[in-house]
Amino acid sequence: MAYTEETRATGVTRPYAYYALALLSIINLVNYLERNAVFALFEPVRRDLGLTDIHLGWLGSAYVLVFSLASVPAGIAGDLGSRRVVIATGVVIWSIATCLSGLVEGFGTLLIARAFVGFGGALAATASASLVADYFPGPRRSLAMSIFMAGLAIGGVCGILLTGQLEHLYGWRVAFLVLGLPGFLLAALVLRIKDPTRPHVPSREGADALLATVRELEGVARRILRTPTLVTVFLGGALISFGMNGLIGWAPTFLQRERGLSTAQASILLGSWGLIAGIAGTVIGGVIADLLRSRFPAARILTSCMGFFIGAPLAIWLLWIRDMNWFVPIFFAAFFFLTWYNGPLTAVIFDVTPSRIATTVAGAFMMFIHLAGDAIAFPLVGVLSDNFGLQKAIFLLPWASLIGALIVLLGARTLTKDTIRAQRTDTHQIPLRGI
Repeated sequence: MAYTEETRATGVTRPYAYYALALLSIINLVNYLERNAVFALFEPVRRDLGLTDIHLGWLGSAYVLVFSLASVPAGIAGDLGSRRVVIATGVVIWSIATCLSGLVEGFGTLLIARAFVGFGGALAATASASLVADYFPGPRRSLAMSIFMAGLAIGGVCGILLTGQLEHLYGWRVAFLVLGLPGFLLAALVLRIKDPTRPHVPSREGADALLATVRELEGVARRILRTPTLVTVFLGGALISFGMNGLIGWAPTFLQRERGLSTAQASILLGSWGLIAGIAGTVIGGVIADLLRSRFPAARILTSCMGFFIGAPLAIWLLWIRDMNWFVPIFFAAFFFLTWYNGPLTAVIFDVTPSRIATTVAGAFMMFIHLAGDAIAFPLVGVLSDNFGLQKAIFLLPWASLIGALIVLLGARTLTKDTIRAQRTDTHQIPLRGI
């Protein structure tokens, strides 16, 4: 077995790293599957519980708001202790909450259940991304992160596809109960994987470590604000999240209400074609970014933005199309390009961040983009839809993603300098405070 540079850096073999990547990617996929399941059920839930579009928007935002607020504490927990335990705890919480979503009798209890799905998702997402980055510290990081982040697109569309079919066959309550079950097995499996950089958690990492971490949070915030690449990625990422997640969330309702499809028909169209396009776009985006990086240091940012510069105009055109024979190929092309960013943009965060605070910074990124992005998009589109109709309200979303990509592109000028600075901080163990 080859003793590669990555093996020396992580202490695990390449086959084991790919096994861990596969498991963590499946967990990320199920995370977003649980998140997006509710979107396929908007119309039947609205009818059964007597809700408005504003209510539906808040059901979408319940996950996002709690996910966002919990991301930084989840990142701190992952930096302090066992990332495996943090991930497993999150998976169990979201699995229980998803099952309970099928037992609710009103808007309030469903809102609370969706909030707990978001809390579990935050615990799992930040620690999982950090583990993937540590398993692949070398030139394969962008591709590895693309495979991991494919869960965002694949899980999102699978959630819509699977939930729509379960609702058609058994009703929306059974759909929630079924979707919550796989997480318990995943939680058991993730507890058994190796941590590539922290095989043992020091027993003293308790209150003293927490106080030390809290004291360093000011340094972490200062580090983000003094890293221009992170500033552009945070700001642009919020607008991208506003547009992309808003589109994914409202697309099933748009097709049912504005194009006359049933819940099952809308879920099949979005789920099947979105699954193929999402896999292809996410993986190809990572491959292109890695191939170009030897010639263009900012390739990860350039690849991400190019996907939006092609995909967003296609999405705007798509919303005007009423002929479903045209809708499918344009939807496929738009979603393919719009998913290029998933891996490369996440890899950029770890490139420009010192490794010992990477999980916390990743948590801060998730908190910011969701609080300033899709947490606003879901209820805002609901309000606009109740007043002007969904056909007009939904056009706001692809334009927001396009503007976000333009902001992210500004980071290409500073990426190399910020990456070198992060590497020096790691090499010389420079204290975070004062930098």
